[in-house]
Amino acid sequence: MGFLTTTGSITAVLVAVLAFLQQRALQAPLPEGASIITSHPTLDAILEEHKGVIGKQYNGYRNHCLTVMNLAKHRMGGTLTEEQDDVLAVAAAFHDIGLWTDDRIDYLEPSIARMEDYAKRTGREKNVKLLRDMIYYHHKVFPGALASMDPLIGAFQAADSSAFTFGLVPFDMSTPYRAAVGKALPNKGFHNYLVGRGARHFFSGKVTTLGPAPMFVL
Repeated sequence: MGFLTTTGSITAVLVAVLAFLQQRALQAPLPEGASIITSHPTLDAILEEHKGVIGKQYNGYRNHCLTVMNLAKHRMGGTLTEEQDDVLAVAAAFHDIGLWTDDRIDYLEPSIARMEDYAKRTGREKNVKLLRDMIYYHHKVFPGALASMDPLIGAFQAADSSAFTFGLVPFDMSTPYRAAVGKALPNKGFHNYLVGRGARHFFSGKVTTLGPAPMFVL
């Protein structure tokens, strides 16, 4: 318990430091034509289906998903086709969902399975491979190989990295757009929840070798 408290305190300090840096960035204007969405019909419909199982983390996870969507779209040049927008929303909604639906810290495959079921139910089968890759690679440690794949995959990975690390990776925390997204979509305790889940897994006795956490892909 002491470790979890200390970890939570460190996270709180990190959040405060990053908030200060982002506040400075907010003084600069947004890039011309940039916009921030705070809702999305497809994303919200999917998350609403899972609201009961997500529970207290619902608002935090929703804001995290929207943060990833905004940052990914921004990395794609700020413009998406209707199909790309739909794919991005579905990938965002399902990318971490296995944390709750299957209560798994190694949630990539469970999240993909939930997405595939949804895609079949809603006539999105043609985009299943792209969606699978977006979810599977969103925690890729060495993302260089993604450059040869669909650009949405790399944009999604970079966006989730920025959302998860408050902009430390890929070091875009001080850009006006990243700061504005952070202000519009606060994490609402979602990062503390992730740190807690990770710490409980580490001290559960299930970790027998050193290496990346089970949700990461080298």
